[in-house]
Amino acid sequence: MKGKEFGGLSTFQILTFFRRAIVYTFLSVYLKDLGLTTTEITLMGTVGMIANASTQSLLWGKLLDRYNKPTEFVVIGELLAGFGHFFMVIGYVFFLGLGQLYLAGFVIIFALGGIEVFWSMSNVGWSALVSELTDIDERKKLMGQFSTIGGFGGIGGAILGGYLYDVGGFANGSVFNVAAVVMIFSSIIVAITIRLNRSNKSESGKDSPQKSPPLSNLPAQLQRAFWLFIIALVFINFGRNSVAIITSLFLQDPTGFNTSGADLGLYSNVRSIANMVAGLIVGSAVAKSDDNKVLMGGILSSLLGLVWLIISPSFTLALIASFLRGASEVIIGAASYSIVAEMAPEEYRGRLFAYYNTTFFLSWGIAATLIAGPVADILIARGATNADAYRGSFITAIAIVLIGIVFLLYARRYARMNLPSEKSEDLEEEQPFEI
Repeated sequence: MKGKEFGGLSTFQILTFFRRAIVYTFLSVYLKDLGLTTTEITLMGTVGMIANASTQSLLWGKLLDRYNKPTEFVVIGELLAGFGHFFMVIGYVFFLGLGQLYLAGFVIIFALGGIEVFWSMSNVGWSALVSELTDIDERKKLMGQFSTIGGFGGIGGAILGGYLYDVGGFANGSVFNVAAVVMIFSSIIVAITIRLNRSNKSESGKDSPQKSPPLSNLPAQLQRAFWLFIIALVFINFGRNSVAIITSLFLQDPTGFNTSGADLGLYSNVRSIANMVAGLIVGSAVAKSDDNKVLMGGILSSLLGLVWLIISPSFTLALIASFLRGASEVIIGAASYSIVAEMAPEEYRGRLFAYYNTTFFLSWGIAATLIAGPVADILIARGATNADAYRGSFITAIAIVLIGIVFLLYARRYARMNLPSEKSEDLEEEQPFEI
């Protein structure tokens, strides 16, 4: 990867982390203020992520394999999603002015779902773009570096978001407007830095549509290894991310830690710092380590974070959970990406990465709406405090992750016995030249 390309993608990551932190650190708390229940609040993840994952798998992945234009996918997706935020603000502020707070909350939820249709175009383009611009042995390292750099954006987004939340940034639309401007700027950065050199192998001479081979043409053993790994990721990601939306509710609730907007920003910043630290480790110390072992380390970090969040006696100590879970996000993302990138042949990357991304995007919503949210609401209805009800959701999340570990161990065993390792072959070829 060339320096200009690395700089452009790094800037994109900073802006990506910024816009996520400024909105999603506080959105669940705002929706609660509008009168939505825990399960209804989780729809902000479910609706959006279903739209994101389905369009990646059924539309954008196929088109990307056909046209092989990942840069354009990122640029157009970010641009359209950015402008979509402006229209969303106009819509829900109108209902706020009518005093229809509950309805305004659902306008936000479903408008974000529509925006995700275009944002998903950027997501699948990004995955393919990084894969095309990197070699096998450098992918995990670069993904770690991107996470470290992006952490600065996350810190800035949480700080500004906390301030805007406390002064009514959702009610006047300023939070979403800032996010929209950042997304539009992101598209410009990628367009300038990645499209300058048309000789990149990701865009070399493939200006006309290419007929994509059907997935059934993949070797049977590769197909099974891939789908076993995807099933494992479904449980792992659905478990650990099922409580992401309600964690802010747990921290903010008077029966929990009764935090302010600034406190929520601090919790998010600790997570961003963990992203950065884990990114440094993944990008250096463990860059050459076995992807499967690194992935397992990230999963264990996530489990420890959930356990500690349940038993933590104070908000200050709960920051440890934020750090553990933040580190796990980067480790799991980098290691699993490297595993899939090694599996996926170039002509199938758009579709396979779309399925891979689905395990992450759907995990923020469906598991929350179908499991974590109802568990909390049922416990509250039976007389539990809000905080204890949320702890019940955390316990459920741990159980789901443990199921995922079982599938992961089986998937790893199957792949080891049936698939050749490109990394191993590379090492064998290089061995005679080592000192």
